Amino acid sequence: MRAIQIRESGADPELVDLPIPEPGPRDVRVAVRACGICGSDLHILDGHIPTQDLPLTLGHEASGVVDQVGTDAVGVRTGDRVLVNPIVVCGECTACRAGRTNQCPNNTVLGVVGAGAAADYVTVPAGNVHRIPDSIDFATAAIMADAVAGPFHAIREAGVQRGDTVAVFGLGGLGLHATMILKQVIGARVIGVDTYDAALDRAAGFGADVVVDARDGAPGKRIVSETGGGVDYSFEFVGSNRTVEQAIRSLRPGGLCTVVGVSSEKVELGFGLGTLVAKEWSVRGSYGYVSQDLDDLIELVGSGQLKIAGTISHRVSLERYAEGIATLRDRSLHPIRVVVENDHTG
Repeated sequence: MRAIQIRESGADPELVDLPIPEPGPRDVRVAVRACGICGSDLHILDGHIPTQDLPLTLGHEASGVVDQVGTDAVGVRTGDRVLVNPIVVCGECTACRAGRTNQCPNNTVLGVVGAGAAADYVTVPAGNVHRIPDSIDFATAAIMADAVAGPFHAIREAGVQRGDTVAVFGLGGLGLHATMILKQVIGARVIGVDTYDAALDRAAGFGADVVVDARDGAPGKRIVSETGGGVDYSFEFVGSNRTVEQAIRSLRPGGLCTVVGVSSEKVELGFGLGTLVAKEWSVRGSYGYVSQDLDDLIELVGSGQLKIAGTISHRVSLERYAEGIATLRDRSLHPIRVVVENDHTG
């Protein structure tokens, strides 16, 4: 089969020929039909996310058709249309037993530890595939298993309610999907914040009620002024100290900021502890998602209650994977989500 691999940290991806993998007793093999390329893949290629499993087949946002079922696998059949949850957990730790599988200390992520799905086939535990209806195409299903599920989990855990006012900092793929969820599913008022004209323009098109250009360096102050006291919730999808600070400053007293963006920066906020205490602000992180999030998303998207069409800005074939990577890096092309579509049928 064809697969996209890196042979060493920081190396360019290569299209290679590998044996078709055989599923273990509790695994299934999926014939991949679509696989997203996201910022995490860039971090792996640039060596910012270390991985010991080299050579490594990339790809963690995937969907396809179950091609083979292991002898002891249950709940799935050959021919099922599925999306793949790339987070493989132990199922036995305290976090897993409590349903907080995203906090499993033994978790691994396909395409980071173990072979990913930028290939014709991928094998995964049977519990990591979720059936999708015919109403969800494979490309959309692929990005749901990260780019949509991550914001969905963050919003759900924050407790946003209909009528709340929310600021979304960073209007890339994650921020745009957050905006769509907040508007279509929750019924919140959304203020989108970014520093790029294209991002601000498309956020308005995807449902943001107000867009704020953050290039003046003080969007938090402007949001407080324009809302008459600040937003109920803010979400940070950039992974920058400066952006986190502004997301917190945009809150009303008692508001909650959820940080989803990731970077290597250490937390340094430009306000005193006295301000934090007096404002009674809360700050929390949100990592990944859990299986129930995916099931609920499939229901929302499959029924049409959540429409996420339009956020896949570029599509490439497996042979053009390098082009997909270059597209994601090139802001002048205004990428949102890049998806590899695979017509290979084995």
